[in-house]
Amino acid sequence: MSGIAWTVHNGGELARLVARVLLGHFNHVEKILKKLNPSYKAVDGQAAREAKARLIVIGADPWHRDGLLFQSISWIAAHQVSENKSSIFSLPHLIAAHKGFDGVEVELTAQKDLQCVVVFEDKATENPRKTIREDVLPEIKALHNGERQTELMQEVTALLQRANVADPDAVLEAVVWKQVRKFRVSITGGEGQDQQVGFDKLFKGFEEVTPGMDETGRRAEVFCHSEIRKWMAAFALAVSTAIDMTEARGNV
Repeated sequence: MSGIAWTVHNGGELARLVARVLLGHFNHVEKILKKLNPSYKAVDGQAAREAKARLIVIGADPWHRDGLLFQSISWIAAHQVSENKSSIFSLPHLIAAHKGFDGVEVELTAQKDLQCVVVFEDKATENPRKTIREDVLPEIKALHNGERQTELMQEVTALLQRANVADPDAVLEAVVWKQVRKFRVSITGGEGQDQQVGFDKLFKGFEEVTPGMDETGRRAEVFCHSEIRKWMAAFALAVSTAIDMTEARGNV
């Protein structure tokens, strides 16, 4: 299992990137992450209002909002840690509690052959170990055993088309899914769970539900904070402010 602990070095910049994600400017953000210096990107007023509406908590439970924010952060982090510059990523969901895959990364060779497919499990929670044990691991076990393969094929087909692969069907026909499939679990953790002992306990069982898989096929990532609810609430305000500023300036 390969492990990564996230650290936020510039909260303002992260909020601006997530604001752009919520505005639907995915390609713009990808260009920023790839240091391609994207040109001016105008912001529509209606899009800004819809993006801010996604940050409103309905009822007492903020986890739909926090899950949406965390998934955007995870998508950004995935770009930053990917070693394959030819990777294509599915777009983040803009609907809270979306029932599809949290994310998918398709790694391609320079010749645009399929190298591997990484399925994301992103969870923002105050109970990380329980969430991994009761929700994440059973889902990964099912995927490892071949369930939801048609859904995954549909997602991968769309990404291959986005990568301008000439014949996606021919690529998929040659795929042995069990050999190319990998998993990436990203979760909010508590104090100490970004250290080796706590990290190992947090992700205990990952190996057991993916027998026969190479260690590089199990990716574990954690963002730790002692009061994750408060951090997410403050971050949501920062993202909302970034949307306002982006609308006013028309640029990041």
